[in-house]
Amino acid sequence: MELLFSNLPPMRTPFRKFSECFYEQLQIHKGADISVGYITADSLTELKGMVEQNDIHRMNLTIGMHYFEKFTALEYNAALDLNSFLRENHIGQVNLVTTFMYHGKLYSFVNQNGNAQSGIIGSNNLSSIIDSGHRTYESAILVSQQPIVNQLNGFIADLSARSSDVISNIEITEFRNANPLLENHEHVRKISEPDVEAYRNHLSNISFEIPLKGYEVAPRSNLNVFFGEGRRTPNGLIMPRHWYEIELIVPAEIATLPNYPISRTEDAVFNVITDDGWEFSCKVSGQNNKNFRSENDLKILGKWIKGRLENAGVLRVGEPVMQETLVRYGRTSFTLTKLEQSDKWYIDFGVRR
Repeated sequence: MELLFSNLPPMRTPFRKFSECFYEQLQIHKGADISVGYITADSLTELKGMVEQNDIHRMNLTIGMHYFEKFTALEYNAALDLNSFLRENHIGQVNLVTTFMYHGKLYSFVNQNGNAQSGIIGSNNLSSIIDSGHRTYESAILVSQQPIVNQLNGFIADLSARSSDVISNIEITEFRNANPLLENHEHVRKISEPDVEAYRNHLSNISFEIPLKGYEVAPRSNLNVFFGEGRRTPNGLIMPRHWYEIELIVPAEIATLPNYPISRTEDAVFNVITDDGWEFSCKVSGQNNKNFRSENDLKILGKWIKGRLENAGVLRVGEPVMQETLVRYGRTSFTLTKLEQSDKWYIDFGVRR
């Protein structure tokens, strides 16, 4: 047995995190049966990428709470997409518990012969397989003792067979209207609408239009880093780039203009206020100040931009951001404007409809 903890400061421990153990066990055994209470769209996309890029022979996922508490449209579409991929490749499927609210979190790892080898029991929902940026402390335990691992796997199988149905067999038409991507996110602060309006009233004349590049010209970078080469772990597992990870490449004719932030200076890192009420840090770097990203976590800027596209219904998790995606949203750039008598900037990705 092995204890697993989130290790968020100040509660750091000598034990590993859930995600480290999850990926290790998946790499060793090449198959998993999972039952959790909640999922997120990006964790489903991450799971699909893991199966696609590695020699994973089995993946079954049972979701316990969303049938009763509803999905967001993004979560539901991501679950359908994962289910289609798993079934078409004869690897597994995605099930929904429909008889009661199931809140357990069980992970069973199986070998090529379908025999359970190890399992994780704890508080970790599927979002724990990624670094979400949210400060929620989780704990779990890795077990490898027989017959516990067989009992754990048997319970997941029974839950799937007796209390669930494959997601594609269930008609779902009502969804939660939520966009929680930046809520309670580390390194992000919520700004009230009156305060945002006060910032709008103090915009300077220093302003730049930062273009956004679609898949046609940037298929593996900018907004589409997700489709770039994954990162290989020490044990050989290929980790997909996170869905919300982005780093924009700004043309030199813009990034070298007077008053634009300059890399490797004290002005290279700066706080931004967004038109929809968030504050976080951004950074410019590279030759000619060409790289534009969120500081501390590349996913913050990605969640702000991609989240707007998703919420507008022009982008689904796992799809490339095309130039047409941006046109349908109504913006192919965002505006970066310096605030008067301040070292902060205002960024606007709003659309008048």
